[in-house]
Amino acid sequence: MRRHTLEASADAFHSAAVTRVAAGSVRPGLPLRDLPSFRALPDASLAVLESFARARTFDAGDALFREGEPAHGIFVVMSGEVRVVRDSRGRRYVLHSERRGGTLGEAPVFDAGPYPASAIAASIVCALYVDRASLERAVRLDPDLAFFFLARLGNRVRTLLERVDRLATAHVSTRLAGFLLEQAERSADRVVAITQEALAEELGTVREVVVRALRELRERAVIRTVSRGRIEVIDFDALRASAARQTEG
Repeated sequence: MRRHTLEASADAFHSAAVTRVAAGSVRPGLPLRDLPSFRALPDASLAVLESFARARTFDAGDALFREGEPAHGIFVVMSGEVRVVRDSRGRRYVLHSERRGGTLGEAPVFDAGPYPASAIAASIVCALYVDRASLERAVRLDPDLAFFFLARLGNRVRTLLERVDRLATAHVSTRLAGFLLEQAERSADRVVAITQEALAEELGTVREVVVRALRELRERAVIRTVSRGRIEVIDFDALRASAARQTEG
């Protein structure tokens, strides 16, 4: 009975959402269903969430939200990349990055606090946005959504703990090798597009240290600089060996 009622409500909300497309709402057709990370949710749940969502586009460098701002809603990344960062003592640190299917802003929306970090578009980003009041309404309509976002938060905590472990135990050169390896394996041409400054933010260090670590990899013919901000991996085996070094020293 509950599922039948939910599906009827979802159909009504989704029909209303379709009429709002011209005003910036999402297109009809359950685009969230296209995201692997959302496929565990039934169509009725996706329809409820989408009925409250609006499409937003950001240019590279734009802020989806900034640290300390009141939490006004959540974002689902449909395309592009978003870096979640914190600034401290004049330095910027990357906490995590989200690509297609990633979600942003859940924790402060649910605990009623401000955003604990800033979300900055690393490229052109298309995202779905659900404001706080609408998300609360959606969760009341379908508690499955609450469990879904709780699971996302749990995975985020695990990711952050793993990052803390790497920062505490792995040398910068090891973290650099691991990062380049992960990015190059995703690239069709083995090229990683990132500036030295952005690399320092990713690795939790300063640019000068990154420059030295990159020079060492170049001298060993593990990588080569294609152009400014573009690094090609030449020797994957050597890079994997460098990334496998677990502890400093």
